[in-house]
This record gives sequence, C-alpha cells and structure tokens, in this order.
Amino acid sequence: MSGERPPFAVELGWIVTSQIDPSRRGAVEDAADHMKRTLSEILPGYDWRVGIAERIEPADRGPAEPVLLLDTAERERDRRNWDFVFVLTERELKSYTRSVTVAAPAQAYATAIVSLARLTDREDEAEVLSRRLYALSMHLFGRLNGLGPRESGFMCAFTGPRGLDGMNGFAEDEKVELRAHLDHVADPRVEETGKAGGRVGFYVRSLWENRRSLPKSILRMRPWAFPLRLSRLTTAAGSALAVLVMTAETWEVAANLAPPAVATLSAVALIGTSGYLLRAQRLLARSGESAMREQRAVINVSTVLAVALGMAVTYVAIFALALAGGHAFFGDPLLASWTGERATGDPPLRPMMAGYIAALSLVIGALGASFEPHGYFRNVTHIDEEL
Repeated sequence: MSGERPPFAVELGWIVTSQIDPSRRGAVEDAADHMKRTLSEILPGYDWRVGIAERIEPADRGPAEPVLLLDTAERERDRRNWDFVFVLTERELKSYTRSVTVAAPAQAYATAIVSLARLTDREDEAEVLSRRLYALSMHLFGRLNGLGPRESGFMCAFTGPRGLDGMNGFAEDEKVELRAHLDHVADPRVEETGKAGGRVGFYVRSLWENRRSLPKSILRMRPWAFPLRLSRLTTAAGSALAVLVMTAETWEVAANLAPPAVATLSAVALIGTSGYLLRAQRLLARSGESAMREQRAVINVSTVLAVALGMAVTYVAIFALALAGGHAFFGDPLLASWTGERATGDPPLRPMMAGYIAALSLVIGALGASFEPHGYFRNVTHIDEEL
C-alpha cells in the first residue's frame, strides 16, 4: 500500500581481520547471517543488511588494543555508511580491568570489539564457534542499543564463553527498547539532511538531535571515577597536595589572595588541564579526510564534558582533603605564626588555602595523567565495559 512506511535500512558491518583462519571465517559468516535472520524475525519493519569487510592485521600476535580497533571501525563505517560495527580478531584483547577480555562494547561508537581467541577450546569447532559468536553478537547488539544485563535471554550477565551456550531470545520489553533506539538510528543523520550550516552549526544541530542521549553518553564514561581509575593523575595530585599543605609559604601565599583570584585560578586550572589532557591523550575523534559526522560530533562533545567533569571531581576531592587537613592538623596559633594573621579572619584562610592547593595539585595531576598509556586513557573514556 502506498501509505505504508518503507522499511528503514539498518546496516550491520562485520570487520574480519586477516589472521582469522579460513575454516573459522565460515563460522563467522554463519553467525552474521544467523544474526540477520533473527533480527528480521523479531524486529520486522527494518531492512536488515549485513556487510563483511576484511582488514589486514599485523603479524604481531600480542594482545590487540581495543581502541585502535575502534579507529579501524570508524574509518570503515565512514566508507560504507554502517550503523553498527563488529570487529573480530583472533588476537587476545588487551585488558585493563580483567585477567581476560573476550569483548569490549563501545556504545558511543556503536561498535563492539570481539576476540575469537577464547570463544572455543579447539580451532576445529566451527559449529560451536558460530553458535557462541552469534549469541555474543546478539548480546553486544543489545548493549550497543542501551540494554543492560538481565536475568535471562541474550542479555543475561556475561559469565564467559561457556555461558553463551545458554543465551537465547530477547524479552518483549527489551524488543520495545530496541525498537525505540533503532527508530532514532534510522532517522536521517545531520550530515544527510544538507542543513549543517558550517562546523558550528553542524555541532549545534547534532547536539540538538541527540539532546536526550547526550547525558547518557557522558555518564557511560563515569567521570566521577576518574580519580580512582587514573592512578597517575591521583598519585601526582596527591603528592602535590601532601607537599603543598605542609609548606608555610603555601599558606602565606593563600593568605594574600583574594577570593576572586582563587576562583579565577581554579577555573583556569580546570579548563587548562581538561584541554591539555584532551590534546595530550588525543581523546577527540578526528575527521581526517572524511566529512563531518553526527556521531563523531556527539562523541567529541561527550568526551570534552566527561573529562571536564572528571577534573572537576578531582578538584573537589583535593579541596575537601586540603580543607579537612587544614582543620585537623593546623591550629590557629601555628597559622598565625606562618601568615601573621588568624585563620578565622575574613575571608577564612583554610578555604582559601584549599582552593589554591587544589588548583595547583590539579595542574600537577594533569601532568602525571599525561603519562597514562594512550590506549588506557581512551579505554577509560570510550570503552563501556570489558566482558
């Protein structure tokens, strides 16, 4: 009927690395085809398409860095206009939070990185590999569309390769959530509307179109956990805090600063350190030779805001520790002998000192964080979870 809505095309891209044995390549193609058939049955109304591309991988058999495979996925997506990407490698994945990582979903990139190295015990088990890869891909597809772990079906908590044998089916409420997310995916992207209006206009339109999902993108990066997950940042900032709070000159300088000066110094430290880390760790997705993309714009803005929030959390933590230490260990007579005035004056000395020390410690902490491995910092901001 002419009034019926034409099916929206949803393209699933599979990138298969050259190191995958041809006998296992067939199992991968079977899993991709099985996934397409299942999605067509449970989510009709979409034109499900599957594309498979091969990528030449170095002969190095060491662990693969997931974020580097994310870059590969982004380049291939730009070329082929895929909606979701699955990158498959025979190499182990480099893991930062687990002893072994089988898969790494990145919802912001609509990409999942999968290692075939441990999905089966023996390389000749093509049927087992196909079945487990199919279940894992369906699980990851749910993750990329916002579904969390459930008690049963494809979304039950991932417990390892053997646990994939029992995964099957999406619940009805999960199908509703998937359809809602896919409807947004199927909407024309900003770059497809021809109404960008320059780079600034393009970013504004991209953020407006993704205004509801942007906060979730930031929260997925868990900026509140930066002080715990970035050990070099915490160590450098903590060391600076310990030295500065014990130094009489620090208290003397703080006593001679006005509140606006401390506030300005703190703001400059927050903005400066956030910008420095974004540049030093190369956290922003770059367009390279490709045109501007809505997804890339959202990723960039989410990353900027997440890093800024992470540094703000670090600043607040240092401020609180410095303030508590000032009250606990530095009495008014001692501070008076150092600064020539009482700590209870106007403005109070201890909050001024805490703000001053927090700003300096944040800068030193950012210098320490710049030495975090590039892959690890991007793993913290762009990989949702290691499975």
